[in-house]
Amino acid sequence: MKTLTSLVAASVLLIGASAAQAYDFEQHTKDTLTTETASSRAAAYQLGTNKLSQLQSASPSQLFNELDIFAIDADVDSAKLQNGSYVTVQERMGANGQLGFVGLVNVDVSYNEDRHSDND
Repeated sequence: MKTLTSLVAASVLLIGASAAQAYDFEQHTKDTLTTETASSRAAAYQLGTNKLSQLQSASPSQLFNELDIFAIDADVDSAKLQNGSYVTVQERMGANGQLGFVGLVNVDVSYNEDRHSDND
């Protein structure tokens, strides 16, 4: 009888454990960061390149903060910058007619999310 009770208890635990399985799901976030305004295209490219270099050497948690990624079940330590990030420059004119240039840093970041399945 004691063996039967142990088998039933073990079965209940196994069923409960399989009902709430967790799995990782890779997410990708694309974002464009804007630098401060520069007086020339070359200076704006340099600002953008500096920012991209900073992101490439950033820790996973710094990437989350820098890119304002918000995901409840995100594994912050899994964040990484994907290949293919690039810098462009945009020309802007203020209300006073003065031209300025901003660097646009285009990035793709991946991270894992822990998803839970309830197998109802």
